[in-house]
Formats: sequence, C-alpha cells, structure tokens
Amino acid sequence: MANGGLFKVAEVVQMAIEEEHNGKLFYNALAKCAKSPVLKEAAKRLAVQEEGHEKAFTALRDRLGMPSAPETYPGEYANYMNALMNGKTFPNEEAAVKLAQDAGGDVAAVSTAILFEKNTLLFLSEMKTLVSDRDADMVNELIDEERQHLVDLANLRTMLTV
Repeated sequence: MANGGLFKVAEVVQMAIEEEHNGKLFYNALAKCAKSPVLKEAAKRLAVQEEGHEKAFTALRDRLGMPSAPETYPGEYANYMNALMNGKTFPNEEAAVKLAQDAGGDVAAVSTAILFEKNTLLFLSEMKTLVSDRDADMVNELIDEERQHLVDLANLRTMLTV
C-alpha cells in the first residue's frame, strides 16, 4: 500500500473511488437485466448517484495530496482499511456487472445492492475520521446519501416480495 507502511489518506479515497465506480457499473447492469420496471428505474437513479459519488471522491483525492493518518503502529490503518475492502461487494468491474446479471432475480439483486450500500457506509464512516473537517462534511453528505440508498433499497425489496 503506502511506502514504508505508512497509511495515506489518498489511498483510502482511491479505494472509495473504485468501489463507487463498480457500484455504478452494478446498477447500470441491473437496470438492463431487472424484470421489474420499478427496479429498472431505481437502478438507473442509483447509478447516476454513484457516479456523482465517484466524482466527489475524485475531487477529494485530487485536493488531498498525500497526508498520513495517525497510527499507533506502522501500517495500522492500512491493515484495517485493507480488511474492510477485502470484504467489499465488488472486487472489480467484471464482478460488479456479473453480480447484477447472475443475481437470480430482482429480490436477490436488491439484496446484493443492500450489501453493497452497507459495506460502503461502513467504509465511509471509517474514512471520515481520516480527512479534514471540511472534507469530513463532504463525506458526511455522501454517508447521508448512502443511508437513503439503503432505506430505498430495503423498501424496494419489501415491495418486490409482496
């Protein structure tokens, strides 16, 4: 990860960019293969929002430079954030699209999306502690949007199962 084992905030932001990008790909693929018109529209909307998050994180990364986060031992945050990202929903672009295509139905696809949003919330909550107050405000806004995604998806899953 970072040189000398020191954790770099910009590296975490890059992880967030990749996860949001893969989420966008998942939602775009889901919009194409969903059977429910309601899910198709929701997936299109979520893809647009994930693209906005990707752009916001790209701007944050470009602003950050490479400040180090405080650690109690060298590599602490790198190890922790790697552990978080090892459980990420979409390991790569191909996996994101394949998960949508092979979901096994609309309800299963929404369950995958819920998992993605939960993982993203956890990651963003941890990332927020590593950035400046100004940048933390932006991360908080994205956390609020991800929370709304989670609520919307849970409601959609309920609607699809009724």
